[in-house]
Amino acid sequence: METSSQFKELLETIKDLTETVNYVGIIAHDFQPQSQEVLNRKINNMVKGLAKLDELKDNFEDVLVPMEVLNYIDQGKNPQLYTQDCYQRAQQKDEEVKGKIAASRVLRTA
Repeated sequence: METSSQFKELLETIKDLTETVNYVGIIAHDFQPQSQEVLNRKINNMVKGLAKLDELKDNFEDVLVPMEVLNYIDQGKNPQLYTQDCYQRAQQKDEEVKGKIAASRVLRTA
């Protein structure tokens, strides 16, 4: 299976599982005896979703996630901000290096 389709399948599975977990929480929070059958179905769907995730995990064994990205997620930040922050740090470092090069040129000519 192609990598992009594997990621799509993973994202879809996570999305479906998240929705199912939310439904289970709603049903359990406002539980009525007549909702037992619906709750059982949703719990079974949740178990199937977790089993699907377990199957998919083998496709991503070689994917490396920087620890900083996981820290962003733990802090409740959007992990896509990590890329933006890395880009900004690279720009700052580039400016520092340009300044050092310019300073060394001035010292050489002096």
